[in-house]
Amino acid sequence: MEYPNKEFIDKWKDISGKRESGMEWTLFVPPGEHPRTQRQFNLYNYYQLIHKIVKGKGYRTALEIGCGRGTLALFLHAYDRMQVTLLDSSTDAIGLARRNFHVFEGAGEFVVADAADTGLAEDTYDVVTSIGLLEHVPDYHKVLMEAYRIMKPGGMLVTLILPRKFSLQALNDVYKFLLRPFLPKKKLQKDYYRNTDTPKQYVTAAQSAGFAKCSYFYANPFPIWTPIPYICERPITMLYRAILRFRRLWTKEPMKTNKFFSHGYFLICFK
Repeated sequence: MEYPNKEFIDKWKDISGKRESGMEWTLFVPPGEHPRTQRQFNLYNYYQLIHKIVKGKGYRTALEIGCGRGTLALFLHAYDRMQVTLLDSSTDAIGLARRNFHVFEGAGEFVVADAADTGLAEDTYDVVTSIGLLEHVPDYHKVLMEAYRIMKPGGMLVTLILPRKFSLQALNDVYKFLLRPFLPKKKLQKDYYRNTDTPKQYVTAAQSAGFAKCSYFYANPFPIWTPIPYICERPITMLYRAILRFRRLWTKEPMKTNKFFSHGYFLICFK
């Protein structure tokens, strides 16, 4: 499986070179702390959704495919005490994940491999998860087949898909268009390849890979604003946290939303 553009591969090389005082190299929120940036807010609350989905099922082992920074695996390890394995085809991404685990004193297994051909033993993991991976892969059915193979019977696939689609999130495209005359070209890179497949198409693909009891829901109604000065990140994040608390007055899960407002959708399947 090859990523369909060079920018996606180069992303991890660029991020891994950032100094530790910046926030891009890590999106982890240690226990007892609060998100300080928009991306931290997103990843922390995506983890909270996944935590509620897997809670109480006795799962102890998890694999994050396309792990990037390893943020989700680090959450599962630090908050849920899971034994985690992190897999990515990029050595720079795995290096960044190792850095995160070292700084936050986590323990995990790190694997450089293709998500469609991991080389891992079958029936190994209780949970296979990813955030923002499948939409970048033209033939994601192979990734789903491999996830099914390496998952234990009774295990769960939980993946967040962020496809190219029209929604409220397009506000950031308008924002970037207005900024274009004032910012260097490198600050306004084109988006990576994303497919436009619907949740039902992913459900069909997962079922054909062998999964059962597949479902999905739309998530994250909060627009992300980028690029912005770092000093603006915390006020926006504090506002979003306040809105999240307010939404809890009438909805049990305030990160769930509808198609128009959402960043993407979670796909949940069982083996």
